[in-house]
Formats: sequence, structure tokens, C-alpha cells
Amino acid sequence: MAIYGATLYQSNKNETDIRYDVIGKDSEAFATGDIVTADGGVLDVVDNATDAIAGVIVKADTMTSSNTATAKVHPGYIPSDAETVWLMGCNAALTGDQTDYGKFFGLTGATSLQQVDVTTGVTTTTSRQVMIVKVDPNSVGGTEGPKQCLVKFFRTPSLNF
Repeated sequence: MAIYGATLYQSNKNETDIRYDVIGKDSEAFATGDIVTADGGVLDVVDNATDAIAGVIVKADTMTSSNTATAKVHPGYIPSDAETVWLMGCNAALTGDQTDYGKFFGLTGATSLQQVDVTTGVTTTTSRQVMIVKVDPNSVGGTEGPKQCLVKFFRTPSLNF
């Protein structure tokens, strides 16, 4: 079973540390678990391998076409940091902890379809968005296990390399 988006796996923060400080982009549909960026002062689903990761949406919500001017909805998200660990799916199988631990990858996919972009390969450029922490963390094994991993967000507003 494919995993999309990011699910909180381990955090030193209080799980109720949800922020509502960035207005949602006009007409944006947010799914629970979507990885978002604060692009141009509005919250937007990450759709570019160079987007900095602001956090992960906690509740699905669709913005109106005039959200920034009229409705002014601020979607809830768990802010990203260098310590929080997230469970994510991959668009291809990783090899294993000995080979993939500490490697950097970008993200791929639109809302409700985001995954670690293993197909494009390891990156050392501005498209480093996640770092692999563990492969097959739930010991699924087979062909699906290596398509699941734990990551830390690398390209965040505070770590914007």
C-alpha cells in the first residue's frame, strides 16, 4: 500500500503545537498530511523540489478563490524543524539503512500524492528537501517496505541552504 504525504512519527514538541499563522493560497486544496511551503506570504502545497518546507497540514481544507482577500482562512499545520521525524512513502524502493541512511532527496507529487522522489535520485543541490533516517521503519519488508521511510525535513525556512 502506497503512503502519501507525511505522518508525524517522532517529535520532541507538544503534538498540539499547531500553527495558524499563514493564510492559505487562493483556490488551494489541502489534504491532511500535505507538505506545505510559505511561498510569497501564503501557505501552498509543495510542488517544486526547491521549495522550503514550512510544515505539514493537520486537517483537509479547500480555500476559496478569494481566500487572501475575503475568507482569510489560515490552515493548521505542524511547523517543520530539524528534529522532528516523519513517516513518508517513496515513488521507488530504497535499498536499506546501510546504503540510504543520511542521503538527501527531493519531494514529488501534488496535494494528497506527495512522496520522497527516489526515482530522480540522491541530490546534493538546492533540491535537498528530506534526509533519510530509516528505511522500512515498520518492518513491512517485501516490495512495499523499502518504499516507506522515516525522514527529517532538511530544506526548512530555518535551514534554507
